[in-house]
Amino acid sequence: MIWYLLYPLRGTTEAPVLPPTHPLYSLPARYGRYAARHVVTTLLISAAVATILIYPIPFLFTSDFINAASNLPHHVWTVAQPLSYRAAAEPDIIMRSIWVHAGYMEALNTDLLMSALDLQDELLGMTKNFRPATARGVHVGDVHDGALTLTQRDAFHVANGLTNQSWFFHSPLLYWRCSRERILADPDILVTINDKKNQSTSANVTLRHSIVFSGKRFEDRRVVAADALVITLLHLRDSPIGRQWESRALGLPQKVGDKWNIYPSDGHATRSQLYEFQFRPISMQDMASLAIAYGLTFLYFLVSLSKLMAVKSKFGLMVTIATQIFFATMSSFTVCAIFNIDLSRIPRAAYPVVILAMSLEHIFRLINAVILTPFEDSVSNRIGQAFGQTAYTALATTLQNVVILTVLSRLVSQGVSEFCVFAAIAIVFDFFYLCTFFLAVLSVDVRRMELGDALTKATMRHNRRVGESRSCRSWLDRMLQGRVAMSTRIAGTIVMFGFVLIAQWHFFGDEGLFKKLIGSWTGSDLHVEDPESSLLEDIHQARSPRSWLRMQDHETAQEVINIIKPSSYSYTARVYEPLVFVLKGSDRTPRSKEPTLLPAAYDFIHHELARFVVIVVVVVAALRLLTNYLLWEDEDDRESNAGPMMSVKSLAQGHRLDIVSMTSSNDGHIVSR
Repeated sequence: MIWYLLYPLRGTTEAPVLPPTHPLYSLPARYGRYAARHVVTTLLISAAVATILIYPIPFLFTSDFINAASNLPHHVWTVAQPLSYRAAAEPDIIMRSIWVHAGYMEALNTDLLMSALDLQDELLGMTKNFRPATARGVHVGDVHDGALTLTQRDAFHVANGLTNQSWFFHSPLLYWRCSRERILADPDILVTINDKKNQSTSANVTLRHSIVFSGKRFEDRRVVAADALVITLLHLRDSPIGRQWESRALGLPQKVGDKWNIYPSDGHATRSQLYEFQFRPISMQDMASLAIAYGLTFLYFLVSLSKLMAVKSKFGLMVTIATQIFFATMSSFTVCAIFNIDLSRIPRAAYPVVILAMSLEHIFRLINAVILTPFEDSVSNRIGQAFGQTAYTALATTLQNVVILTVLSRLVSQGVSEFCVFAAIAIVFDFFYLCTFFLAVLSVDVRRMELGDALTKATMRHNRRVGESRSCRSWLDRMLQGRVAMSTRIAGTIVMFGFVLIAQWHFFGDEGLFKKLIGSWTGSDLHVEDPESSLLEDIHQARSPRSWLRMQDHETAQEVINIIKPSSYSYTARVYEPLVFVLKGSDRTPRSKEPTLLPAAYDFIHHELARFVVIVVVVVAALRLLTNYLLWEDEDDRESNAGPMMSVKSLAQGHRLDIVSMTSSNDGHIVSR
């Protein structure tokens, strides 16, 4: 694509042909010759890197949403995203919350839990041994704001039937059934918290750590500290419990102001934002689209493969390409997990398709360049020459796509942005494995072709060219053979850009990339203004409320959808800014910087490093022995292969005699007399 953009300056869309003396030609050519002559070393380097990046995956990912590890992509589209202030959507539910802080990362202690229970009872009424099912079937009668009895409150709970007045809540205090006595009698708060992370509420919502705590710290996939206790009320539009919460919150500064610093200071949370939460299973249309994408890519691969004459085993080439795509994909998953890039918002089947489309560009360009090199030259020189001719184009395409993905990641929604980061990392890894793993395997395959086979295929190739020059070939046929520029230079970029647009459409519908792009140019923010008060800057919250909200997708979103909209795949919530309580006298200054990498990565280093090193060494050593056994003939013939495959020697003066006989040896010598 970059060559099309440079057309006004260059006057052509063809990639430039560099002279052999150019550094961008000579350096890759020199490396290609080295890789072809030292196949084992090149393979061992790629295998070591692949093992280092693939082995940690089971330790870094999880399928049960433990927050110390990264979430595995499922066959669903998930997102928790703010909507534009101009959106005219009617919220399905309203969310109000309080955040309770003590010292920095010191929320998990008995005293703060007891104090948070007092605040919860002030807002909701007594919640000890909360069991709303006991009020099922109770006649509520007329309800006046602020005059709810406990029985009336429980009768409105969603467990007793969904109405426009239903409500439910999340609280870490439910681990102890909101009982003061149970909290005081608990010998180990941390053990209880970790053991009950899968406990369900009366509304069948799992009390995951991500919804009842904020700013968690993990060790060995267990919570060891948290910065805030989060108590969240979810209620429908006409619920009297929502009005009770709001009215009682206004009185909290007078009741508990001597013990707490409260933000906002008047207890009135006025600002709110619409959020959309999605948990959308992959549809038949999505599966059909992916099937078509994979099918067309595979068809293009098979047709292009059938035209190749420079490889001995086409099945082996297919396995090699599949292995390279696997290495690049899994290596990218590991890097994204280590740096806390959540890839679980887009279905897992979508990740390899973009890499596959762009990888095939580089692979077939390199193979076609090898075909065009002289057959009589040595394998190492052929590989070096072909790699020198194509490496700079592959590098330019890689850098171009990384830049495009970087720009797109700034314009799209959160889930699509993380996909763009993954694709950029995967493209870089794919280029690395092309330069190591694939280049080594290709050189072995080309080296093992016999001279006779090479000359026969060269003749067939020459005859086919002559025939094609006499007949007009269709554009489609020439594209499938890789002779049309678009099929080898911009097809991968088109697939990449198209998939980003499709993913963005999934999350935003008619309001997506282009509107956001226009908004960024005009200076208007079509989405979210920062609703967080500047007063909270001095609190040094380990996680902001907006960041906490983005974690409420996945299983929690699915459970809430099942409660309030069972037949839907998403819901819209009006989220009010949290009412923040900070215990007076607490030290909110961070004592140390929080780890920036995934907590599971640190656990892996602490517990698996020795085994990890041993496994990498064993894999490299085993591969070394295997390659020595499989390639022993190539090692023996390395010196002989350094020169041309064919040499012709004749007498200086020549002779006029007829040739009586001609014979050849197993070493490729031809003698006549």
